[in-house]
Amino acid sequence: MARILISDPLHPEAIAWLQHQPGAQVVVQPDITPDQLLRTISDYEALIVRSRTKVTKEVIAQAKRLRVIGRAGTGLDNIDVAAAHRANITVLNAPGANANAVAELTLGLMLALARDLPGAMSAAASGGTVKRYGMELAGKTLGLIGYGRIGRVVAHLAVAFGMRVLAHDIITPERVEPGVRLVPLETLISESDFVSLHIPLTPETRGFVNAQLLEKFKPGSFLINTARAEIVDESAILSALQSGRLRGYAADFVGANGRSPLLGHPRVVLTPHIGASTEEAQRRAGLEIVEKVWQAMGH
Repeated sequence: MARILISDPLHPEAIAWLQHQPGAQVVVQPDITPDQLLRTISDYEALIVRSRTKVTKEVIAQAKRLRVIGRAGTGLDNIDVAAAHRANITVLNAPGANANAVAELTLGLMLALARDLPGAMSAAASGGTVKRYGMELAGKTLGLIGYGRIGRVVAHLAVAFGMRVLAHDIITPERVEPGVRLVPLETLISESDFVSLHIPLTPETRGFVNAQLLEKFKPGSFLINTARAEIVDESAILSALQSGRLRGYAADFVGANGRSPLLGHPRVVLTPHIGASTEEAQRRAGLEIVEKVWQAMGH
């Protein structure tokens, strides 16, 4: 029997698929604590997580039988990949499963900033009116920092809105969407009305958007972050909002441990990590990762 632990919530169809595989013994513990994981991980050949479970080097050191770790999503920053590789454990993810969901949220956040939807909703609730004009996306320039799966979908949607799209990536993409132009980073941030982040969290990208970079942004531009909270320096974002360098900021995260100096700011829109939280994305990610894990185990 192949013992597989699912330690985070996973789509029911994905769990059912795995449970129906001959020889699979599936244990579902979506609320397992870090201490419980440390004590029991040695019982399993495979571990499937989302973003809640932290697969640390301490966990991997106890995982004497573990052969595969699967992440039902894109990022791997909650897994110590280097420690896993040293232990000859295969690490897998489902990088394209949530691309459409995150891209659509990115456009939604852009619209929320451009039209000040939170302010308009507050005015409507209080019986007031909105005194200032918003702006249209059509004719504006969008700069994509990171042009992977999600960035390409964002580009496709932005072109449909009539936007001019610039993109920058450290890796030259194999293909570029029609209407997208690859440019150096400084060109992108100096020309873009909206800048959207689509890069992974790595030691190199932690704090990537800092005070020095923000000084080069086009005055009055907007920044959208549906990647990772730690990619930006939130104190620098606050200063840029106060100076007018940034007209608005939107992120799919609410700072470290739910705290942020940006909470409640009138020109900030924050959502609580809902980028991949659609029924379709969770089904795709779940099914993709259970199939990959099962195949990696030699079945």
